[in-house]
Amino acid sequence: MSLFALPGIFASFLGGFLSDRYRMKPLGLACLCIMVGGTLLVGWGRNFWIMWSGRIIAGIGGFTLSTLLPKLLSQWFKDRELGLAMGVFNTGIPLAAVICFGTFGKIGTLWGWRIPILLTGIYSFIAFIFFLRCCRLPSPQEIERSGSPGMTTSLKKMGSPILGAGLSWLWFNAGLISFSTFAPTFFLQHGYTIEQSDLLIGIPFLGSLFLSAPIGYLIDRIKHQEWFIGMGGLVLSILAFCFNFDSAFLLLIILMSIFVAFIPAPTYSLPPEVMRPENVGLGFGIISSCSGIGIFVGPYLVGKAKDLTGSDFWSFILISIFFLFTIISIAFTYFSRNKQSLRK
Repeated sequence: MSLFALPGIFASFLGGFLSDRYRMKPLGLACLCIMVGGTLLVGWGRNFWIMWSGRIIAGIGGFTLSTLLPKLLSQWFKDRELGLAMGVFNTGIPLAAVICFGTFGKIGTLWGWRIPILLTGIYSFIAFIFFLRCCRLPSPQEIERSGSPGMTTSLKKMGSPILGAGLSWLWFNAGLISFSTFAPTFFLQHGYTIEQSDLLIGIPFLGSLFLSAPIGYLIDRIKHQEWFIGMGGLVLSILAFCFNFDSAFLLLIILMSIFVAFIPAPTYSLPPEVMRPENVGLGFGIISSCSGIGIFVGPYLVGKAKDLTGSDFWSFILISIFFLFTIISIAFTYFSRNKQSLRK
């Protein structure tokens, strides 16, 4: 599974840069084709090398696409309701998680594990058709590609606020994915059934599903995305720590579901505000690359802590620290933006 996230560390960054220089519709169609091809390799593969290769190929397409789509949204909703648009956009992953976790296990039990994977390939092909027919580039906001800077120039001009935003997204993903990975075993050890554990793990995704859009609406009215991200990181850090001392797991999970939703929409609405127009794609590439790093590294470190100590205690401490680093990183963005404003 980590092989899907690994290429995203590099592909997202490059994809963001390319989106600032070339038309995004052909790039998006190419990404969807790559996703279809990689997914079919996994579904039809007869040995691990083919399946591993398929996951890497699908990851390249998927993570590059995750950079292009918010860039398109930032153009469609430039100067109007961008926070709400990003909030709606960020309901996609939790909705997909709820659907997949709720149906794929049963489908795999009835017809084999390859069928759910092949279904995702079919879905990616349908997405290709919709993207081909429905995607339009808003010509008034279109950036002139002839004036787009090179990679070195883009990196020099990107500014420090986007680095803090990317790092905060990295730590948030590291904490959330690590929790989703190791909490089910933790719940089983405390007497929960497999079905109950899966239900508990799915609740945080429901929070993002229902609250991302309202939080995006608030961002359009209040601004100060860093406040939302910092508050979400602080509460999540406290809640992760509390799993070591409190058995009211359902209450803790419900609270997590609320504050998990405080981070995605604000994060994705930051690049258009902290980056130059010709570098916005690179900003989303940095955000997506940091996500890949967090997804890849977080579970490994938490698993290592559990192996070394033989206890879940330090695993949840480390998850709590990940969320705490979210606050520190976004504080860097906040102070960097204020410093830039004073200079102006």
